[in-house]
Amino acid sequence: MDREPTPALPRVGPLGDRLFPTMAFLNVPVHDAEVTGVRMDREKMFLQLELVLPTRETVWLDFQGAEGWSLERLGTQNVLFDIREWRAGMDGAAESCAQWALDAGWTQKVLAGELALYEFEPSVGMGGYVVARAATMARTWEESSLQGVSIELDFLLKPGWKRTMEDGGNHVVTGPAGPEFVSEIWRIAQFITYGDYMSLEKLDEAGHVYRLMSRARKHIAFQVTFRAVAQGG
Repeated sequence: MDREPTPALPRVGPLGDRLFPTMAFLNVPVHDAEVTGVRMDREKMFLQLELVLPTRETVWLDFQGAEGWSLERLGTQNVLFDIREWRAGMDGAAESCAQWALDAGWTQKVLAGELALYEFEPSVGMGGYVVARAATMARTWEESSLQGVSIELDFLLKPGWKRTMEDGGNHVVTGPAGPEFVSEIWRIAQFITYGDYMSLEKLDEAGHVYRLMSRARKHIAFQVTFRAVAQGG
């Protein structure tokens, strides 16, 4: 007679408390959430999960700077039991990296605080892990786009470039004027739009101000204004 599998037990702290480093820091309960969509781009180090919560609310979980992931048993129905985050200094972080047999380089970055390990514990279907710089939760498609663009711009901008925010939530990026200004805008645009429709409009005759608009699901997902500044100005 086959024995029932032994359920995975939570780690226990020195005071007998159960250690569940869950996604509670995002203020969204993911227990029994259903994964209804997965969007990934390894070249751009981006992974996004579309989740339907038990409340029937749809949210988007974006992993920025995702250096690697493994999603197992992705089927027609995928229900999460939990998502756990492991960072440097947390009891059990090294053990979790070892359990997933992470690449030594990823393990070193997790333990150094450069990356975090996120574990998907399934109730049905999809399980696995993601190694990424950060995870953000958004309750609307537009909010997801704005959060992601802020993080990616800060990661992409070269020395001498700076990002700020205008009233209304639009991004403003300033960079040194010169022959590489426009080509640098295109490099950034192609990275952060993830293949969605975009338009790049020149707003002045001198070519010192450009506006990038990306559209997703028939709505403006985000807007970035690029301004060239004179060297030393």
